[in-house]
Amino acid sequence: MLENRDLQMSLESKKIHHEKNAKRTLIERLQALKKLGIQERNMHLLALLVLLSILAGVAIAQLASQQEIASSGTIKVVGVSLFWDKACTNSVTSIVWGLVTPGTTIDKYVYVRNDGTATGTLSMSYGNWTPTAAASYFKLAWNCSSYGLARNALVCAKLTLTAQLNVTGVKDFNFMILIVVAS
Repeated sequence: MLENRDLQMSLESKKIHHEKNAKRTLIERLQALKKLGIQERNMHLLALLVLLSILAGVAIAQLASQQEIASSGTIKVVGVSLFWDKACTNSVTSIVWGLVTPGTTIDKYVYVRNDGTATGTLSMSYGNWTPTAAASYFKLAWNCSSYGLARNALVCAKLTLTAQLNVTGVKDFNFMILIVVAS
């Protein structure tokens, strides 16, 4: 944990140093342009372009330094069946979220069919994280909370996995998802 905090502090220090150097470089270039007799209006435009290119470089460097985390989720169901397709031919037993970049969300779509004997209300829960620390950095949501689903009816559900920006100490993770229909 201390090593990750030191790494974050080092990255922040480098970012601040880079921004200071960028400002210094911008001022030096503006002074050089003034010596060349460039009109002030054109100098402002040029300064804006230089600043934008520096900021774009900082943004690209920030994105390139982020890690990706391998992940998957095992599915358990009660009273429903899950499918990848509307024709209900490809059953869902697990969801591979793929590589998750901190600060992003990933959407997966599944079809939920009510296999119960009556109309029921859908609910979803999740947990049993491996490693347990992953529970602090990832959240799962879906668009079918309290959705009333008739017997044998089908609904397309969107599951959204959200990764916090400050994920530390998690290189891969797994968790359990439970989807239930209750009458």
